[in-house]
Amino acid sequence: MNLSKLMVIFLLALLSACSLTEPMPADASSYKSSLPQELEKTDAKLILNDIWALESILGEKAVLEEVIQRPQLEIQLRDMKLIGNDGCNGFFANIDYLDNEKILLGPIAGTRMFCHPMDVPDRFNQQLNNVKSYQLKGLKLRFFDSEGEELLQFQKID
Repeated sequence: MNLSKLMVIFLLALLSACSLTEPMPADASSYKSSLPQELEKTDAKLILNDIWALESILGEKAVLEEVIQRPQLEIQLRDMKLIGNDGCNGFFANIDYLDNEKILLGPIAGTRMFCHPMDVPDRFNQQLNNVKSYQLKGLKLRFFDSEGEELLQFQKID
């Protein structure tokens, strides 16, 4: 009997702890969610952690018919690595520094196969070596040099 009284008291305490401090409106018209503000606090760098396909080099649409596969890169923030394919060869690099604007890559290494033609892979690699900053806008990732000139533009594909 004593145990059942304790159980009733516990359940009443639990229910009172779960009560609303403000009554919920009958419709959602006056309900304010904090979710949009919380989403805005999300670290912009986290969006980088994905796979990106090349769209343009130095503002010119990449001629993708000339490559074995579409150049792409994957940014792995957990390991601070950049891996990908330039259209012919695989490559990888460490990400030495990253904030919400700047990205500094370590030396880029990769395979050395020859594909014909090599124009897109060569231009891609040359510009990737000059990357100093980035910008995310929607599903687009743009890499810039130290002067702020756009080097490479990617589309999020994953």
